[in-house]
Amino acid sequence: MHSISTRQVHLDFHTSEFIDSIGASFDPVKFAETVKEAHINSMTVFARCHHGYMYYQSEKFPEFIHPHLCRPNLVLDQVRALHEAGIKAPIYITVQWDHFLANNRPEWLIRKPGGRHEGSSFLEPGFYQSLCVNTEYYDFLVAHTTEICKLLGDDLDGIFFDITGIRPCYCSACRKEMTERGINVWDEEEVRRFAKFVIDRFKKNMSEVVHTIRKECTIFYNAGHIGPCTADSKEAYSHFELESLASGSWGYLHFPISARYARTLGKPCMGMTGKFHKQWGDFHSLKNLAALEFECFRMLSYGMPCSIGDQLEPHGVLNSAAYRLIGNVFEPFAKYEKWAIPSTPVVEAALVTSEHALYEHEVPESVMGAAQMLEEIGLQFDIIAMDATLDKYKLIILTDDLIACSNFQKNLDTYVNDGGRVLSCGKGGLSNDMNYPSCFKTDYHGEEPLYPSFVIPTNHMARDLEEGNEYVMYLPGESITPKEAGRVLLEARAPYFKREKDHFCSHSYTPSAKGTPFPAAIVGKNTLLFAHPLFSIYRESAPLWCKTLIKNGIDTLLEKRIVRHNGPSYLSVQVAEQPEDNRYCIHILSYAPIRKSATIDIVEERTTLFDLVFEFSLPQPVNRVYSVMDNQELTIENGKVVLPKIDGYAILELNY
Repeated sequence: MHSISTRQVHLDFHTSEFIDSIGASFDPVKFAETVKEAHINSMTVFARCHHGYMYYQSEKFPEFIHPHLCRPNLVLDQVRALHEAGIKAPIYITVQWDHFLANNRPEWLIRKPGGRHEGSSFLEPGFYQSLCVNTEYYDFLVAHTTEICKLLGDDLDGIFFDITGIRPCYCSACRKEMTERGINVWDEEEVRRFAKFVIDRFKKNMSEVVHTIRKECTIFYNAGHIGPCTADSKEAYSHFELESLASGSWGYLHFPISARYARTLGKPCMGMTGKFHKQWGDFHSLKNLAALEFECFRMLSYGMPCSIGDQLEPHGVLNSAAYRLIGNVFEPFAKYEKWAIPSTPVVEAALVTSEHALYEHEVPESVMGAAQMLEEIGLQFDIIAMDATLDKYKLIILTDDLIACSNFQKNLDTYVNDGGRVLSCGKGGLSNDMNYPSCFKTDYHGEEPLYPSFVIPTNHMARDLEEGNEYVMYLPGESITPKEAGRVLLEARAPYFKREKDHFCSHSYTPSAKGTPFPAAIVGKNTLLFAHPLFSIYRESAPLWCKTLIKNGIDTLLEKRIVRHNGPSYLSVQVAEQPEDNRYCIHILSYAPIRKSATIDIVEERTTLFDLVFEFSLPQPVNRVYSVMDNQELTIENGKVVLPKIDGYAILELNY
């Protein structure tokens, strides 16, 4: 398994042909010094960018050399300068976006069914017209990649292939192959499945090309997301880089979702954010220090190295302020990384995702809501697909839109019979013929006819709620009844009528009719099914009572949890083990993203907290607790530890 550098910078260099003097001020010594002083140990540099230009003297493709490149072999000079300073330098190559080729080789463009190209108009600024790797463009990519690999030789550390997504294409080459394979080109899902086959085949073949030249180099294919869409092609990767700029389109919830899934695929993983206030290409901006700390330290808390995106200005000089900012984060990162890298996450549960393997960047709302909720509860969990092994987890959680295949239902029944526990919501676990797994001990009667309905928590399900109060469920639930050994745990009441057409009451929805209650949650042997899509509701409007119901439900299934705490909901707690050092490492983050603008969540300062109480239930008995940041021994009594103070980030070392 490849080892990857822990503190990286991804140095964009997408540079227009309308700018002169490219690289004119580049100084290799100053360049390397700036990088080294920022505690960076790897920097990805550019062979070819989205504009379609190369930054070295290509003999095979001289027409692709940037027309105003003053430093003839800029990328080679960058690599050698970095190597001289002991810093790795993987090479960036664009794949599906290349504006030069989009203009000059239109037959290589990805085509929509009507013949138009995929991506933005040529009359608009941008390089977002996509190219098809199933055309002769593939041969160009092989020749270009081979040239840069041979040019660097033993200096080649790795290749970062960018923009390698699943893009359905109806170009002549794709239509021809689909016809030969008997694929129905009028069936959108079949065409998308073929598109996934094409890009997966591209990755496999390209990795073979690179490794034929240099076996040791790392290879990564970026599509902006690592999820079930990546699993089939994982052998083409040496590692995963989880692009997730929280201030861009990803937001602060994307990274933990991607990380919790990617880490189960058996490859080294690295997080990626940016130094930009907004997103890529935001040249003259600096992210708030606290925000960059949070994003990088959160990667470390997941046991992952970190990559920070930057963009080199056309004249070839790194922005000193940006590298002071990066250095201010990477200096403590370097100090603390030994408590995280390498390590194994200690988990008790798995969330089974409903994310479709054919669609990238489409994380379902139910998964988003569930991940948010479970993070806030402090549950230690992975995210897995339906084909994953279940028996390593004490608890399996199903998202509320997870339609299950028959094999998965059988696996769930076996898992429960062997002592495993399952929590589900809404349609989670239903088969295509609308039956729950037999272990749920529940009959399904379709979607509830009147909504919203109102749950009435009692007994332990009312913990931290008003017992007997009616709580609205903002989305329709399912009509369920217990069978065999099933037992109703929670009930609900219906409204007077559904709000539609000329039937309405007040501003929002019709209130409870105070009628006969009906089942809203059913327990079987080690199973709990909520009738309502609590995760989707939480994603939509975050009612605290939905999270409390889930928390109380988890407590009915898990007598003990790995960690509990009395901190605020934004407190992030990750538990990792380093068995070679006989220790658990508890990573605690106290940063609160706030929606200060219309579009971006902002972290402007660390959040300081005092006297946090943690209760641990770990596989090995703990005999010593050490607070890393303030070099202080703490006491543990009955599994409880008091952390006197946290200023943004704390690590507890628990020895056994």
